[in-house]
Amino acid sequence: MYPQRVAFLLLALALFTMAPELHAEATAKISTDGGVETSAEAAPTTSAETPAAAPEAPDSETGIDPARVGLAGLGVPLETAEDFERASALIDARIAEIKKADQGDAQGPVPSAADKPVTPDPRIAPLRALRLEVQRRAALVGRLQEAQDALTDLQEERAALENTGLATKPPYSITLLDQFRSEQRSGEQEAEAAERALLRAQQQIAAADETVAQANERRRRLRDQVEQAEAGADSAALTRRLEGARLNVLAAHFRQEAARSELELAQRQDDLARQRLSLVASKVERVKADLVFTQASLDEQIKALDGREKDARERIEAFDEASDAAEGALFEARRRLRHATAEQDKDLLQEQVAAREAELAAARQGIEYLNQIVTDIGSARTLWKRRHVLMQDTALAAPASWLSDTDAILAAIAEETQYVQARIDALRSIRLTLVRRLGQSGLDPEMRAAIQQRQAALDRQEGLAEELLDFEDQLHALAQQFRAELTAAARTRTFAQRLDALVVHLRGWWNQELFVFQDQGFYLRDMVTGGLVFVFVLAIVSFFKILLRRSVLPRLTSAARGDGRAPRALVLAFIRNTSQLFVMAVAFYAAMATSGLAQGRFEGWLWSVLVVVVWLQVGLWASAGAVDLIQRQRSHRERIDPSAVTGFGLMLFFARVGIWMLVLVSVLSHFDYPITGLIGALGVGGIAIAFAVQNILADVFSSMAIILDKPFRVGDFIVTGDTLGVIEQIGVKTTQIRSLSGEQVIMSNTELLNSRIHNFKRMRERRVVFKLGVVYQTPPEMLERIPAMIEAIVRGQERARFDRAHFFEYADFALTFEVVYYVQGADYTLYMDIQQAINLAIYRAFREAGVEFAYPTQEIILRRGEGMAKPAFDDGR
Repeated sequence: MYPQRVAFLLLALALFTMAPELHAEATAKISTDGGVETSAEAAPTTSAETPAAAPEAPDSETGIDPARVGLAGLGVPLETAEDFERASALIDARIAEIKKADQGDAQGPVPSAADKPVTPDPRIAPLRALRLEVQRRAALVGRLQEAQDALTDLQEERAALENTGLATKPPYSITLLDQFRSEQRSGEQEAEAAERALLRAQQQIAAADETVAQANERRRRLRDQVEQAEAGADSAALTRRLEGARLNVLAAHFRQEAARSELELAQRQDDLARQRLSLVASKVERVKADLVFTQASLDEQIKALDGREKDARERIEAFDEASDAAEGALFEARRRLRHATAEQDKDLLQEQVAAREAELAAARQGIEYLNQIVTDIGSARTLWKRRHVLMQDTALAAPASWLSDTDAILAAIAEETQYVQARIDALRSIRLTLVRRLGQSGLDPEMRAAIQQRQAALDRQEGLAEELLDFEDQLHALAQQFRAELTAAARTRTFAQRLDALVVHLRGWWNQELFVFQDQGFYLRDMVTGGLVFVFVLAIVSFFKILLRRSVLPRLTSAARGDGRAPRALVLAFIRNTSQLFVMAVAFYAAMATSGLAQGRFEGWLWSVLVVVVWLQVGLWASAGAVDLIQRQRSHRERIDPSAVTGFGLMLFFARVGIWMLVLVSVLSHFDYPITGLIGALGVGGIAIAFAVQNILADVFSSMAIILDKPFRVGDFIVTGDTLGVIEQIGVKTTQIRSLSGEQVIMSNTELLNSRIHNFKRMRERRVVFKLGVVYQTPPEMLERIPAMIEAIVRGQERARFDRAHFFEYADFALTFEVVYYVQGADYTLYMDIQQAINLAIYRAFREAGVEFAYPTQEIILRRGEGMAKPAFDDGR
């Protein structure tokens, strides 16, 4: 890669060294041709069009020999004004020569209709552009010389200032200081403008280079066309066009030189602006060193302001009268417009109405602008007085509010200036429209007069606006000067003065109005105070909850169950069920009320919101406390009586409904809602609902009766009607019974209570009565022993209590004994076990004693007639 680059550079160097020889050969070839040039810079061969010239110099800066375009004297460097005048005269002579030649051609034979029309000579426009660039360069050279002379004078003035000081002797007045500071501001603006001009000049150089490149490209293209063209009329036209292209190249080069001169001029002007600004700054410092602001100077300024204010007030009175007159004229013009019938008259009357409106607006705007000037005069008077106080003793602690007041004045000036400038722009836009209308041909004289009247009113408005802007500029300069003096004085203040200034600044910051809502101002002090109170309330609530959780709650937990249950439930309700919305609402209301932000209707809104939130929170606390108490009672009772679960659920439901009904009524009463009517409506509605669901309500109240009376519990064995079984669940409407056969029987609570219920679960002792019979052949002695035997057997059972045993009756086939005893327990299985043991023991005892149990038997007695023998036992005994 590297050898290839070296070879390329050597080839380029060789071509560069051979270029002059190739150019000389091309020139020699041109001189021997028949008239059509083939060189890059071939000249026309016709002496009438282009004078003979020497070959083009190879070291020409532009690449074009001026002699080949008929401007032989233009090659001399142009430096003085005489050189530029000579060059301009030379170009004018060439233009006149070409025009004369064109006129001579025009006096020749008249061209036929088939011939093309005569076109302007293509060399005239480039020559004029070249003349313009020459004149431009002449002006730039003059300006460069003027800038150089100004730099020389400025350097001499700086040297004189450093050696001898200012022309006037100290002490210096405040007017001189303001004059120098005004010059300083102008110098700053001039320096900024010079920087922008320098940037533009650099951009123009790039544009000029591009123009030169385009002109050379066009010249080369025309040169190629000339070389390829044949001799004749077209060849002569192409030759003239080629000469015009060469002139364009010359003009582009002169434009390029002008751009460079402009860049040099911009650099000199930038240097001049900076040195002038530095000189004015030095003057300001020298004046400040020996400045005296006397009372007489202050009185002079105040007197001038008073005179300006008096004049403004007199003009305001005049504008008031003009406004009244314009109001009447506008009313009359509108009346005529309403009664107009023809369309043409309406157009004229509308324009007259617009003119009257413009006059009225001019009068009113004049009053507004002059009132603003009066206000600005008051600000200027205050600033002058404060400057006088500050100038008397710079060590004096100036109030810190002066700086904020000055900043406020500057801000108001900026806002007012922007507003007035916008109004001026709008007026100029309207004026431009009116000027276009006035330029229309055939405009009716009366319409023209109305438009001109409206235009004059707009001119007056613009003049008054510009007058206000001028005074705003003066006040702005005064405020900026005073602010700079305040800032400088602030650097020399003591610590106590700085502390006082800081306090004043903080007080102003503290009393700053942030925004306005519904015509109520909100200040920073109120916002900060409200924020602090808000955070404080949140912190207090959080601390109180932590205190209850860590200190009070453990003590209540360790207290006796009967004594500490209710307080503990309340504390838990407060801790767990305190809504964050409630805390935020209370904190917000406390913050707004304490800071004073809550005023008027806003305070009423906040209070209503707070009442609603407080009642909702009370409902949450009461509901949570009731739930906690009922749940604890339910857990305690459930271990003893499982049937109490349903009862406590109903109690909890009714407790919640009652609490929230009370909350609703309380909230409505706060808003003055007619609660009596509501309660009456609820009563009527309740009665209607009761009639609609009376069966359901009957079962619900029966459930409550079961819960309160407790005729049975879950797990009890009951018999009601033809149903017998164990209670499984007592619901709100029904009770579920598991029957002995296994199926589940569901009965409504009302039906269950209306029937007779046998609760076997609540038996303490089961009374058992049973009978047994012995045969009639049992001896009497054994009959006497049988009750004692049965008593011994019953008493021998562990959970049986003997009551009695007696010879009860003579039955049909047995001697019956009745035994009564008690089983000490309600369990049916226990009863059957004891009865079984008694029966087995009686059977063994009777067997051992030889007592036979009777069983049903029948004895048939046969009777004979009279002839029959009597039975043996019927012996009359």
